[in-house]
Amino acid sequence: MGYAVLHFNKAKGNEARMTAHIERTIDPKNADKSRTHLNRELIEFPEGVTNRTQAIQFRIKTAGIFRKITSDQVRVIRVNVSGSHEDMMYILAEGRIGEWCKDNLDYFKKEFGEKNIVSAVLHLDEKTPHIHIALVPIVTGKRRKAKEDAEEKDIIRLCADDVLTKTKMKGYQDSYAVAMSKYGLKRGIEGSKAKHRTAQEYYRDTFEQTQVLREEIDELQIRKEEGVEAVKQLQEKEVRGRQRLAVLQKEANEKQTEVDDKKKQLRQVKNDVVKVGFEKTAKEAGKGVLEGISSLVGSSKAKKLEAQNDVLKQEIEIVQQEKEAINKQAKKDMAEKDRLILEKDCLIATQKGKIDRLFGYIPVLSEYDFILRLCELIKIPANIVKQLFAGKEVDYSGSLYSPEHKQSFEAENVKIAIGKSAGDNKPVLALDGMEYGYWFRLQKQKFLESIGVKVNENKKQQGVRR
Repeated sequence: MGYAVLHFNKAKGNEARMTAHIERTIDPKNADKSRTHLNRELIEFPEGVTNRTQAIQFRIKTAGIFRKITSDQVRVIRVNVSGSHEDMMYILAEGRIGEWCKDNLDYFKKEFGEKNIVSAVLHLDEKTPHIHIALVPIVTGKRRKAKEDAEEKDIIRLCADDVLTKTKMKGYQDSYAVAMSKYGLKRGIEGSKAKHRTAQEYYRDTFEQTQVLREEIDELQIRKEEGVEAVKQLQEKEVRGRQRLAVLQKEANEKQTEVDDKKKQLRQVKNDVVKVGFEKTAKEAGKGVLEGISSLVGSSKAKKLEAQNDVLKQEIEIVQQEKEAINKQAKKDMAEKDRLILEKDCLIATQKGKIDRLFGYIPVLSEYDFILRLCELIKIPANIVKQLFAGKEVDYSGSLYSPEHKQSFEAENVKIAIGKSAGDNKPVLALDGMEYGYWFRLQKQKFLESIGVKVNENKKQQGVRR
């Protein structure tokens, strides 16, 4: 019996990058493009909604939330559900993957509310079948942190902390395992309730742990890239702010030059008046000069220019304040993003370190890991692989692929087992008691002889024992 996998991750801000990964508008390195068409969205979107990101935004917008949603609030909880690799492949081979998907949706809708489950995407193009669920944490009720004597009505809120409390998280793991028990999946071991396991079972379970670690590393890498993209957007916003400030500054300078020119003309006229004498100027120039002085000193045009100058100065001050606010927020946001990126790097390094330590402490795991990947490569069915790692010898009829010869060979009642090499006692995949490579070479020889091609006799095979 394998393990049920249930992972929760909180996410803030725009989910565009994760949506692109989940909906395959970008091509992940760990996905098989030839199988991407098998993926499918399990939930129908509302009218006008075309993708996962829009579905999240639609739910928040139409939930009836009155409080302002801040930038640091969790908008969606990313949920990843799966099971041990061999068990999931067995479910797929049995044709029960649709039933497994329905049971998952039923569980999450009942546990978190149907309207809160806005997207669920089945992935069949990666190593292990799994579902990505988008859970919008809309809750109704009083705040958990509200004071006991405070009068607070039940309100609709966006609150991931209410959904993912420590007690509830444990309950989810328990109830989810119950829901998945019909598929031979159980809850991860809690506490220290140990029981005897064969070496093969121990290695199998260890491989399952390494696979979970690898999947977590992939998701951490995506979240790290989201942080890098957010920093880039903040930098672009800062550049646009600087450009806007430069345009306003240029306009203000031009207006200021115009005002200065008019003031210079005013001073020149005043100087001329003083030089010849005001009374004489009045007699000689009459009303024309007085009107000229009046038009220059108190003209509406000059006043307008001065008023415009004052407005421009205010705009410049506002833009400066806006720029300072943008720079301050950008520095704060980028510092937070840098911290999160560093945190993801540390987590990735930690997870990789766990894998390295597992293989370092138990060197034979590398041999079993090779056998596990070899079984996948030569296309041994998952249900057979599961029996092999349980220490069983299995009769198999079907097609087996040779990576050495790059072709498939038909096997009829071939006994497959994990044996020990006679030379160095290392684990090896055996077909009909032979090392797998020798078995394939023997099949190739038989094929060539069947079409009349003479081949040299094979070298002595390497011994294999059970």
